[in-house]
Amino acid sequence: MASAFESFVAVHQYQLASIPEELWQPLFMKLGEDYLDAGSVMELHLGDPVDGYSLHVKQDAALEKHSDIFLIDHAWTTSVETAKKELEDNPTLLERVENLMNIEKEAWVDEDASDSEIEHDDEIIRLVADQANVSYEQAKAALVDENYEVVNAITNLTLDPEFKKQADALQEQVMGQLIASGKAQEKEEKVNKEKEERNQQRRKEWNRRRIDNVYHRMWSFVQTYSYAVLQTDGQSETKTALYVNDEVGSALCHSSKPNMVCVPFIFSRGASGVIPYSVLFPLTAMAAGDLVTVDMVPKALTKDLDRMAYLLAIEHRIAPSNETLIDTNQLVNAYQQIQSAATPSPSPSAGSISTLTLPASGDEVRVFTDLDCVRANLTTKNVKWVSNSNEADVSWLGPAGSSSTASNQLVSRNQSCLTSLAGLSALIRTSYGATTWFPATWDLKHRLGECVGDFLHKEQPWILKPDTVAGQGRLASGVAEIIRQIDLPSPALAQHYLAEPCLYNGKKFTLQFTVVVRQHGSDLLAGLYRRFWIRLANKKYQDATADDREAHLLDTPLGAYQMTSLDPASFTRHLEKEQQTSWSSIESSIHQIIKDVLLAANTQPEPLGFSKEQANAFGIYTFDVALTSALKPVLMRVHDSSQCGWLCKDDKHFVNHALSLVDPRFGNVDKNAVIVL
Repeated sequence: MASAFESFVAVHQYQLASIPEELWQPLFMKLGEDYLDAGSVMELHLGDPVDGYSLHVKQDAALEKHSDIFLIDHAWTTSVETAKKELEDNPTLLERVENLMNIEKEAWVDEDASDSEIEHDDEIIRLVADQANVSYEQAKAALVDENYEVVNAITNLTLDPEFKKQADALQEQVMGQLIASGKAQEKEEKVNKEKEERNQQRRKEWNRRRIDNVYHRMWSFVQTYSYAVLQTDGQSETKTALYVNDEVGSALCHSSKPNMVCVPFIFSRGASGVIPYSVLFPLTAMAAGDLVTVDMVPKALTKDLDRMAYLLAIEHRIAPSNETLIDTNQLVNAYQQIQSAATPSPSPSAGSISTLTLPASGDEVRVFTDLDCVRANLTTKNVKWVSNSNEADVSWLGPAGSSSTASNQLVSRNQSCLTSLAGLSALIRTSYGATTWFPATWDLKHRLGECVGDFLHKEQPWILKPDTVAGQGRLASGVAEIIRQIDLPSPALAQHYLAEPCLYNGKKFTLQFTVVVRQHGSDLLAGLYRRFWIRLANKKYQDATADDREAHLLDTPLGAYQMTSLDPASFTRHLEKEQQTSWSSIESSIHQIIKDVLLAANTQPEPLGFSKEQANAFGIYTFDVALTSALKPVLMRVHDSSQCGWLCKDDKHFVNHALSLVDPRFGNVDKNAVIVL
């Protein structure tokens, strides 16, 4: 029977691979007792040698290489989606994280206290004293009584004593009547309620500023680990947790020549669950007073430019002795060089996308699909449904479907050079260089240094977007958050955010244009659906906070988000009236952008352009387009819309129109519904 230690090694063998074997036994012992003893040999310093906290070997201690291992607790485990809400719900956590990150907390000033603290103006007091011929103290008291209304104070001080006595008596009589009627109390309660509501709103805004400061700063401290979650269907899904080490772990400094190593360690207690820690152990001998350093730059970053760029995320935690310095000019120059080098390849030929023609036929056409929306809405009379894709002339499949590779079979296909944001960006940059109709987009896995140079070059809001999943974008809090995406298993792409969009009744909107694309060998035919879709934000854009996803229209997975949908005819009439413009010129520009992208995709070789592996194919894509405040169209991204349920809800003829374009056996193309590009 295996000992407890042997079982521990067996369960944690993959994590233990990064820890010297001589430290496994001490680690096992400390984990069993939750023994946090780093404070016995190390201590915190503030402002020495970095602005915040740093960790040092105590004056009466020393460490040898691999001589000990220390547990570090995790002060906060969170996710991007929940971080701010957790801080809002847990004031104690917020205060602790502020302290360990050495954030100067904005002091709370109570409204009542500030109202009572009057700043006296010596010059005004002397003026009132001279005019009323009274002492300095009498003038000061009168100004306080009259809320520093100078005329009222002087009048009150210069009234005839007998008249003042009568006026005071009348005021007391009126106040007595008001009190008896209850109106005075009612007024006082109303005033107090309004004051309390103002106070609550001020406190809410004060707290939000504190939370925003922590969220912005946490990207200099946060670390990650991944774990698997078992889904209801029995499949496992990998999740990533963000965590902030406790006060000891958060005081570590960076050095490219570290004297310690700190790595996460998830301790499994069997049926009792797991406990996340970090473990810290010395790489070299350390003397009393030595600064504790670790290498915080990911090993996956091999380019010097990228490693330097990463340091900007942790610039307040870099040891003074670190050999790599941050040269912001070098980063900006790298960005400018890649911009100037982005000379477009020979422009794709203008004119029609293709002269592709297919012989018309009234013959029976065998169709296979695994999509209910296609089966329900395809009404062409000569269609025969088949249950095996190998028997089909045409296969229209969802993402999980697979079809025959027969050369004579027409199959639906998603081309990643369009639907991958990284692929789309590379396609456009290679074909056209930097354009005004597609925002600068950076794949951080390959261009981290250049992206940071772009950030430093010009002040510009940024948005972080996943490569292929719509609707989960978020505004970046700063350059550190952008940089730290590189630590995630699937880093988001960084893109310039359209900060000055055209608004419709004060709200952001996105226009969605659907295109049916037919490949036949190296030829291409594309039909643009005349009808387009408008997705309107639910909230006003002006003065919206960065967290207001609805105002920024950040949740837009097709068919999944309850936004306001507008009728195209009503939209164009209102837009023309509100913006004093012609819709036809805007629409023409949008159509040209779509055409340019498809021309490039069909011209460029793989992997930049369309794959020719399955050359007899068709695809359905939706182009998301926004308008700038100058009414210039900007392409945001392209979606695979082969799962056309959301399209069929608005137009039951969509499937018929789409298939008539890709194969004449489904009938003639309805030119009132589809524009052949």
